[in-house]
Amino acid sequence: MKKALVLLGITLVLYTGYNMVFATEYVYKEHTITVTSGETLWDIAGRYAEKDEDVREVIHRISSANNLKSRVIYSGQVLKVPVRVEAQDAMLATK
Repeated sequence: MKKALVLLGITLVLYTGYNMVFATEYVYKEHTITVTSGETLWDIAGRYAEKDEDVREVIHRISSANNLKSRVIYSGQVLKVPVRVEAQDAMLATK
């Protein structure tokens, strides 16, 4: 029993380490949009979210990219929207 627990623990540590090292790092391209009347941050984020992505994560990225202090946006406001792109479509800078 003790050997099984040790083996399970080692497996868990290796699996976690592997996922940390080889985690997918997404590349984002910024789109600029102008907020229209009645549009909310949730609406915009929902339009740009991937099917496997939580809309709240997109709202956080938009808020961070635009240094928004609140989630209130206004008609006519220009926002940067970071959109995930495929790695093959993006040029990655390396040292």
